Parts: sequence; C-alpha cells; structure tokens
Amino acid sequence: MDRSDRAAGEERLRRASVLGVFTLATAAEAGLTRGVVRHKVATGTWRRIVGAAFMDVGVPSALDPVRLRAIGAALTWPDAVICHGTAALLHGLPVADDGHAHVLLPHRRQARHGLVPHYMEATEVRPMLSFRLTGARSTALDCLALLPFAEAERLMAWVRTREVITVSHLAADVEERRGRPGVEQLRRLLAMTRDGALSEAERRLHQILRGAGIQGWETNQPMVVGARVVARADVLFRAPKVIVEVDGRLAHADFEVERQRLNALTLAGYTVLRFTWRQLVDRPWQVREQVEEALRLARR
Repeated sequence: MDRSDRAAGEERLRRASVLGVFTLATAAEAGLTRGVVRHKVATGTWRRIVGAAFMDVGVPSALDPVRLRAIGAALTWPDAVICHGTAALLHGLPVADDGHAHVLLPHRRQARHGLVPHYMEATEVRPMLSFRLTGARSTALDCLALLPFAEAERLMAWVRTREVITVSHLAADVEERRGRPGVEQLRRLLAMTRDGALSEAERRLHQILRGAGIQGWETNQPMVVGARVVARADVLFRAPKVIVEVDGRLAHADFEVERQRLNALTLAGYTVLRFTWRQLVDRPWQVREQVEEALRLARR
C-alpha cells in the first residue's frame, strides 16, 4: 500500500469514525490493508477502547473515558443499551468508575475487552451522542439494586435529596422486580427510608429525638429562600425555624457551597445545629440537650 493510498484510507477512516472511535472492520472498509491495521495495533498507534473499538492515540479527544467506552460499546454491539454504572456516570450520579462498559443486551453474548453484558428489559431508554442508555431514574434503581450495600446507601441519600427517586418510585420498583437480582436490597433500602432517614446517622438522630419525646419535626425538607431551594434539611422544626443536620454524608455539597447554603439559611432566620456521627454515638444526651435548648430559645 503506497503512501497516498494509505493517507486516503486514513482520511476515509477519520470521516467514518464516531468522534474518533472506530472498529477494525471500519478500518478495512476504509481501504486500509491488514498489514497497516496490524502495525498500528501492534505499535500502540491505535489503542483499544473497549470491545472491538479503537482510537488513534495521536488524535486528541474532547471526550472523557466513560463516553468513549460507551461509543465503543455501541460500535461493537449496535443493539446494546448502556446501563448500570456506566449509564450512572453519564447521568452524573456519584458512583465509582470500574473501567468497564456495562450494557443491556437482548441475547446472551460473551463478555469481551471491558464490555460487561447484562440481560433484562430496558424500561426507559434515551439517546446520547451515538449510543442509547437507560434513563436516569431506571439507572439509579439498577445501581441501588446491584451495588454493594454501603455504596447503594450513599447513592440513595444522593438521589433522594435531589428527587431523582421518591419513596413511591422505590416501592413500585420493588414490586416490578420480584424474583430479579437485587430486589431484596431494594426492599431493605425502602424499609430504611420510609420514615425519611437516608443514612444510619440520620436514623440515629431520629431515634434520639423520638427517645427524648421531641415532636413537631419533619425529615428531608426542601428549604426555599428567595424563591429557590438552597438546601434540604435533615430535620426541620418548621415553626421555630430550627434545622438539625448530620455532617459527613455524601448528599452534602463541597465546603464553599456548604458555607453559602449555611449563610442563606442563617440570614433567613433559621438556627442550624450540626452534629457528627461521633456525637450521635458517644454523646446522644448532648445532642438532645442542644436541640431542646435551640427550640426553647426559638420559642421565646
């Protein structure tokens, strides 16, 4: 293959690729010989993304690795729907990236080069770039069902405080998934969150309040200041304008955002008490006393 033919083939491949991602079959269709293809793979000029998909390492890409893997998965298996952790990352859900591309398939196939097949019906599908993926809500439910429990619990706090999933969504999904993998974990999460607690720390806070006979509080309430939601209160005493929060859970924002949120609540007249896990476990009486004192001062 002479230089001009090779250059013409590379240009055809560039045009046929999907945002820089292509398969070896596409390279052959573009006119590149087997020898050229083997050389580029062997020398690392072409790097495998996932499955049968490659990209030229010399061509910069504006896409992150998760999107590249999703494109590669769709090129390898055009009938695939991106799902589970891969779809979760594409939707911006806070899950760990395991470096694979998880896909739903209609028929059983062998896992290959970072492609992880799953087999169940996709009830909610949407397009993104050149591939299809499960919708945000169904993706979150899949992850809640199949992630290790500690990760699922943290994700539950995140999606509930952002109203991606409601308790009614979770209850309906438990019924729909009867007999399927992960339904028992969903049932456990549902039982734990029906009373409004989104973590073990929040459950301990609720136990302290109930044990002290403190009444008149609501859980996980959106706080509207200046016609916008600035926060969600773990526990809210609405009339006296007292908020009780547990520090350290994933659902809270970063330090700067948290300071802005706290300032907005303070300027709106709220008293905000914050307790750590250690305080809830080692000094529950102190938590009770400080909540009671805040309520007493607010009602003067």
